[in-house]
Amino acid sequence: MKHIQQSPAAILALMSVAVFLGAVDLTIVTAVLPKIILDLGISIDTELHRAAWIISGYLLAYTLSIAIAGRISDLTGRRPAYLVCLVIFLIGSAAVAMAPTIDLVIAGRVVQALGAGALVPISMALVADLYPAGKRAAPLGIIAAVDTAGWMVGHLYGGALMRLFDDWRLLFWLNLPIGVLALALMWSTLRDLPILRAAGRFDWRGALLLSAGLTALNIGLAAGADLGQADFYGERAGPPLYALPLSLAAVGLLVGFVTWQHRSGDPLIEPALLTHRIPAAAAAINACSGFALALALANVPLFINTRLGLRNPTDPDILRQGAWESGLMLSVLTLSMALLAIAGGRLMARYGPRPIATPRPAFAAIGFAMLAGWQADTSYATMARGLFVAGFGLGLTLAPAAAVVIEAADPERRGAAAALVIVTRLIGMTVGVSVLTLFGVQRQDALRRAAAEDPAVVADPITFLIGVAAQVVGETFLFACGACVVGCLIALQLRRAG
Repeated sequence: MKHIQQSPAAILALMSVAVFLGAVDLTIVTAVLPKIILDLGISIDTELHRAAWIISGYLLAYTLSIAIAGRISDLTGRRPAYLVCLVIFLIGSAAVAMAPTIDLVIAGRVVQALGAGALVPISMALVADLYPAGKRAAPLGIIAAVDTAGWMVGHLYGGALMRLFDDWRLLFWLNLPIGVLALALMWSTLRDLPILRAAGRFDWRGALLLSAGLTALNIGLAAGADLGQADFYGERAGPPLYALPLSLAAVGLLVGFVTWQHRSGDPLIEPALLTHRIPAAAAAINACSGFALALALANVPLFINTRLGLRNPTDPDILRQGAWESGLMLSVLTLSMALLAIAGGRLMARYGPRPIATPRPAFAAIGFAMLAGWQADTSYATMARGLFVAGFGLGLTLAPAAAVVIEAADPERRGAAAALVIVTRLIGMTVGVSVLTLFGVQRQDALRRAAAEDPAVVADPITFLIGVAAQVVGETFLFACGACVVGCLIALQLRRAG
């Protein structure tokens, strides 16, 4: 155990397990939600909106926890904050597993998310504490890739377990032995780590403004996030009336948050991180990368499930097959991101962030341009090539961008800086999903109306609908490509300014 205590790599591995566990639970319920609804007697006609909060409640609490937990770890110390948050996640998991009603399931999921979301910025701050400057990009990239991988395989993991055991409560009970083992190992591993507490007070007003802004942004921009998936099958629904007002309110709240950070005597996030050229540019590149990443995470399962569903409408196992094949394709993206994060960290250690910043988002742009060429009959091999190149570019970009922001912060504010990294990425991802749902729905509707009288469509409507899905997905991938180009331009300006 002495060797583990002195090994940052071992600590990184243990942190990754906990981060992965929390991220998996973000999407795991997509595979078990029908079973939860059935077991708890939820009426599909009158109570389905309540069941949706099993997913959306977790996402909101996860995001809010990320926003404030980093600074809390600065003030209380990294080790106690990490261990407490892991315990909170385990308590929430047990609460969900035992919950007799839908309201208690939602409450347990919120508790879960408060612990799971906090683990991400605290883990990133711990990486910054354990690794010297110049060597943080690779481990930070690993944390980011593990977190993303958890989101992507959650539905696959849940579907596999449900297929084996047909018991949704078991999924949450399984968190306990894994989490308790991780807790015991981290307790021992971090035992000799000094507890450093920063001076100052927690900025409650800033936390409230940021939390309110992120909540409004998530609900407003992500309103109707399932719209695109449903609409490819012909269902039509418009965005809810609250979407635009909440989105505008989010902009106002986030602007108010930035303004308050410049006025606060002890801000939640250092104003220099928001205004200084280098960290601000890195945060903007991070948001652009998050935008592109969200489109990949949404488009791949959307297209695969659409194609399989339309071609096999009577197959009862087609959704499970779609989850499995989507997970395999997205694993190409995740693995390439993780592998190239290590390479990106080494390049940053040797050359620094600015001289080589420009080509990094360019690789991702090339990958997304390849993905934009999908057709109705595009093979998985072709998909994998584009996803690998996109993951290659994102892996080279995300880790150094995170390292630049965190290294620009004072040591006693690294937790808050890590939270800023994740928050900017989540903002980019939220905007990306909104592009898919709002643009994609309108675009596919226009394509379907334009070809309504085409004899070829009447003769083979399934091939036509798959072609429409491929075209809309390809066009939204062009938005992702454009976001990566914007990231290149930001990096180019930064390089010229330096």
